[in-house]
Amino acid sequence: MEELALTNLARPWILARLLTGLAAAGLTLYALRHALRVLRFWRLGETSEGQLALERRAELVAALVQAGLALAVLGLAILTLGADRSAASIRGAMCAYGVLASSPLGFLALASGLGTALLAALWVVFHRLDLRLERPTLTRRKFLALLVLAPLLAVDQAVFVAFALDLDFGVVATCCSTGLDAGGDAVRGASAGGRAGLFGAALALAAGAALALFWLRRRPAGAAAWTAAGLSLAALVAMLPAAVGYVAPHAYGTPRHLCPFCLLQAEAGYLGWGLFGGLFAGAAFGLGVALVETQRASSLEPAAVSGLQRDLGTRGAIAWATVCLLAAAPVVRWLALTGGASLFP
Repeated sequence: MEELALTNLARPWILARLLTGLAAAGLTLYALRHALRVLRFWRLGETSEGQLALERRAELVAALVQAGLALAVLGLAILTLGADRSAASIRGAMCAYGVLASSPLGFLALASGLGTALLAALWVVFHRLDLRLERPTLTRRKFLALLVLAPLLAVDQAVFVAFALDLDFGVVATCCSTGLDAGGDAVRGASAGGRAGLFGAALALAAGAALALFWLRRRPAGAAAWTAAGLSLAALVAMLPAAVGYVAPHAYGTPRHLCPFCLLQAEAGYLGWGLFGGLFAGAAFGLGVALVETQRASSLEPAAVSGLQRDLGTRGAIAWATVCLLAAAPVVRWLALTGGASLFP
């Protein structure tokens, strides 16, 4: 049994996820040593040789951490893609759901990867703000945040390793049609109007987030930043059940299929990659503008804060506009093909 578990580590997608996770955790843990030196010896405003050397070292280490955190986000994509492509190797699995559900650690590994990837994206936003400042007033805070993030990346890697070792390709997995679909009585029991209302609200929130971020690009300010962040978070929370209960059935052409993982496959036109990728990016950029806003006074350079908010606002508006288009596409297609007939009884 142990030999079978170890052979899992030789599978390309598992090996790739292991390497990206090790690199992300290793680089951030290595940076902790320098983070402790920064927290101990940093003296903002001093021009001593020691302070200048510490500033140069901090900038180099932060660049390494940024690369490591980019690998953490890539690792989440590798996990999702690998689980989806491995469905053919596990009897009974039709998509990534069957692979993840075949181990009690599968969805924990996915949730852990998603959480650390979002935190990593926000740390990079903080880092980019620090780089824009003429004086490194936020460097100590940046490395203080790393003290929290680095252990989380190590835990995320440990969870994935446990999942990879526990994964048994010889089992008969639970298919999404008997897991998600059979467990979706509450969603299926909702009226067609209720489902449409949830979808309409999610679409309105996503469009509102896009408009708020676009407005922030034009007029960066505290109220606009918090509004954009709040709408982005609300759109994320609303769009996830809407994607499962309304977008997915229209993409498959059946009211009973509620699997978000099948949206990643060719049968659904790979819709899920753009939809869920846009959700992640929109949430990261939307929350990022609020994170940057919290540092407006501490940075002592409000112009730099506003400049970064403009950039984040542009990217976030594009992300949420993409989510709106991709979420609406299968619904519009269904209505066009059926002359406006409802998919749900």
